[in-house]
Amino acid sequence: MTMISMLAAAVDARSREGFALVALDGMGGSGKSTMAEALAELRGAVVVHGDDFYRPMHAEERASLDPVQGYHRYFDWQRLRDEVLAPLAAGRDAAYRRYDWETGTLAPDETHTVSPCGIVVVEGVYTARPELADYYDLMVYVDTPREETLRRLRERGHDHGPIDWESRWRLAEEHYLSVTRPRERAHLVVPGH
Repeated sequence: MTMISMLAAAVDARSREGFALVALDGMGGSGKSTMAEALAELRGAVVVHGDDFYRPMHAEERASLDPVQGYHRYFDWQRLRDEVLAPLAAGRDAAYRRYDWETGTLAPDETHTVSPCGIVVVEGVYTARPELADYYDLMVYVDTPREETLRRLRERGHDHGPIDWESRWRLAEEHYLSVTRPRERAHLVVPGH
């Protein structure tokens, strides 16, 4: 059985009335997006990207945040909760605008709608924050060696703007991982290879 087939079986086991809300969390470069897309291909899952929920702010302000402040401010978990998780968990359609990485704002003429049916995967760092955990039927942590995640991120280049990854984003991620322990709170831990 492949890793994606095992993940699909875990989703089936925790789904409620034909619907499952799944978090895929892990370090940047761990393979979350790849796994989410494979689940979409195998089972028709709808994928919501955590990167769409970064908080709009001026580049100077973002660059001035220390790791603890970054953990609290980079990711707009309240918007993810209010616009996606709470409506879906209540059986209603969700609608949200994505964060535009080029303009640093929410995309003005673009609304994404997600219905509470089938599998909805919310993938990204910070998506399994303790404040969001109760909304999910299944929380999965994608566990990949740090060296491999760094290699993958370097291959991608700077696709998230002028922020220095190592000194800003990575340290905020590491703070998140050490404080909230998403790996230990996950229902399932899978290798990201």
